Amino acid sequence: MAENDSTGEVPLDSEDWEIVFRVYAGSPVLALILAQHFDYLKGLVQRGPQGTIEGVAALDRAIDSLMPHAEFRDAEQYRLAVTGNLPPK
Repeated sequence: MAENDSTGEVPLDSEDWEIVFRVYAGSPVLALILAQHFDYLKGLVQRGPQGTIEGVAALDRAIDSLMPHAEFRDAEQYRLAVTGNLPPK
């Protein structure tokens, strides 16, 4: 995963998605449901500013829902790790 020199952000390329979605290899129905959620988010963003606000809120809920599956139990540290701003120990 290469960093975008102009923004400092890491783009999501197909390899990144393949790594993340390997867990769906044996779960075609769950993979379809996730794809439907992504399509819904895409539709929100395409609606314009209000849809974008709703889409960001939905993504925030999804990020929060993943916390119990991560190694973080502190919400603040988890959010810092998600954004790439967790200071080294």
